[in-house]
Amino acid sequence: MLMNKAEFLLMNNPLRAYIQEKYELPILLGMSSGRSYSNALEIGCGNGNGTRLIKKNYRPGKLIAIDLDEKMIALARKNNTDPAVEFVVMDASGLKFPDNFFDVVFDFGIIHHIPNWRECLRELKRVLKPDGELILEELARESFRGFPGSLWRRILVHPYKDMFTFGQLVNGLDEIGFEITNRKISNPMGLLQHISLTARMKDIQ
Repeated sequence: MLMNKAEFLLMNNPLRAYIQEKYELPILLGMSSGRSYSNALEIGCGNGNGTRLIKKNYRPGKLIAIDLDEKMIALARKNNTDPAVEFVVMDASGLKFPDNFFDVVFDFGIIHHIPNWRECLRELKRVLKPDGELILEELARESFRGFPGSLWRRILVHPYKDMFTFGQLVNGLDEIGFEITNRKISNPMGLLQHISLTARMKDIQ
């Protein structure tokens, strides 16, 4: 699902970039294993700000960043000139990569946009190596309840009927073979409740 005009403006401004770097990223870094990654994937890269932060802080040898929106991919390419980063137009629920291809997959709040989110989770598992990691931050149905959640719901176009709850996301990962290694639900200043988590395959010790 592509962004509407309001969400485009919210996601493409200096304040959003500041929050992503100074608040969201430190939570995920604190949960990460600290291992090195040769081959990384970011789904829903948007304007490429998250891509830049991933490359700077996790330092993967190769980073492929995808987005469904051709305009966002064009903007991301303009904002990132690192030759180790590749931007591709692609649907996260139908990835065009081989099985067991990536060491890590990053998601900065994209899966809640996808009505068939369970298929997206299965695709992420498929393209991850057996010892691969999933590092994500997500919104859920609870994020759009109460106030100001109901206000966000009026402004932002999302597949609310098909959106997961926090519990459904965690259970969905568990059902397809992920083990949650860290998770945290946050609601900074009461503005937008979200979950941050890291996961790996259950059979990896």
